[in-house]
Amino acid sequence: MKMGCTENATKAQSLRRALRARMETFARTHVASRSDWRDHEVIPADLWRAFGDAGLAGIGLPETLGGCGGDYRALAMAAEALAAVGGVKGIVSCWLSRQTIARLHILRLGDSVQRAAYVPKLASGAMTPCMAISEPGAGAHPKHLKTTATRDGDDFILNGEKAYLTNGPIADLFLVLAITGVENERKQFSVLLVPGDAPGLERTEGVKIDYLRPAPHCGLKLTDVRVPAANILGPEGDAFAAISLPMRRTEDALAAASMAGSMRHQIAQFAHEVDPGALDDDDMAELGWLAAAPDGLAAMAYHAAELLDLDPEANADEISSIAAAARDWSRVQQQRIGALMDKSGLAASSGLAAERRDLEKTLGIARTAHIIQARRRAVALIEA
Repeated sequence: MKMGCTENATKAQSLRRALRARMETFARTHVASRSDWRDHEVIPADLWRAFGDAGLAGIGLPETLGGCGGDYRALAMAAEALAAVGGVKGIVSCWLSRQTIARLHILRLGDSVQRAAYVPKLASGAMTPCMAISEPGAGAHPKHLKTTATRDGDDFILNGEKAYLTNGPIADLFLVLAITGVENERKQFSVLLVPGDAPGLERTEGVKIDYLRPAPHCGLKLTDVRVPAANILGPEGDAFAAISLPMRRTEDALAAASMAGSMRHQIAQFAHEVDPGALDDDDMAELGWLAAAPDGLAAMAYHAAELLDLDPEANADEISSIAAAARDWSRVQQQRIGALMDKSGLAASSGLAAERRDLEKTLGIARTAHIIQARRRAVALIEA
């Protein structure tokens, strides 16, 4: 028994390393080789085809359904490599969004029919999914969400609006969180699979996001959009707990890996661009310490991913704590990198400046929610 566990662990680690190496090669060939990515508001279709052709569209999906058979640690390692070598955080954001939806939602919660219909297409890169939870003026807070899905025989009819949809402009499939009932004045949420060409579905400009290019975003307007009841993904009426909360933990854990990669790229690019004569001994020591920082951040991210693989529910609090520490660590390191750049007098290249801005803006996403979580941890600590 122990020998079998050891062999399985060795195989899993070998697969992760192989996928990371494949992603490094891909990023060097297809991403780092171009300097015009941020000129695009929508990621070019040829890059998605290249991900699929390289076998990197289904890293976290089972081989039986066309994927690579990797786990969350494999996704974390690949994301870190894509960010570190490619140096375009917007591309990492798009890629990770697809991977998370495919593995966490459709593979985990889909029934046999849904898995057969969608997972092979997701694994090949032929389909782009989009999670639709947030709404204009409401964010993702369940108390303020208004989109409804009303039962009509064997169908549901959806009405409402969504916002901040990553990959929305190019999505073939939307996973729409909607109110499907109210019990004791408490909203019951379900997620419905809605084809991108469904009648009554309209993509809107939504809130303009001026960073993370070429990651595309849009809004969504749903007017009497009819889908079969069989399109419900996961439990009816309990989707916020079953889908939205696990998604937040998983996204935060994997985002730490991409932050480690982006930080690694920034520091390497700074070392490439700076005049060594502008750095004194203390500056050189600071650069050396900063060069080690991404390894620490990656270690945190990989451990969070490992906990996701072991038992995401039992390890939920620890995963959230690691993600919070990773964000705080990243924020501090960004300040140190900025201070060193300023002191050196470096006029950063457009690519380095844009990647720094992308990471700093990303660290500001959901800042209020993260502050609330931190206060809750503080209260629990004091009460304990």
